[in-house]
Amino acid sequence: MLTVEIAGARVARDLEEAERMTNESLRALARLNVSMMNVRLDTDVPQYQGQTALIRLQEAQRHMVDAMSNLTRVHKSLRDDFTKITALPDTPGRCPATEVAKVAESA
Repeated sequence: MLTVEIAGARVARDLEEAERMTNESLRALARLNVSMMNVRLDTDVPQYQGQTALIRLQEAQRHMVDAMSNLTRVHKSLRDDFTKITALPDTPGRCPATEVAKVAESA
């Protein structure tokens, strides 16, 4: 039978991965932005070239920042739910790191 602790460890692991991947995506978009600007500044391409693509990239970055904000809300909501279910206090550092979550899940 699946226990709350094991289920919580799985959720914590998956949430941590989602947060990490969102940050990785933001970093990749930032690198793309720099690459696109380098083309404008370091080549003979006209300074206005790629403006539509740049606007769309900025929009994608905004959506990723919004996604990260929503993941933060998910994280907070899950912490609140876990506190209600387990009657444990909400203490800093309570969310398990990935390795701790793996150990709890395999137990």
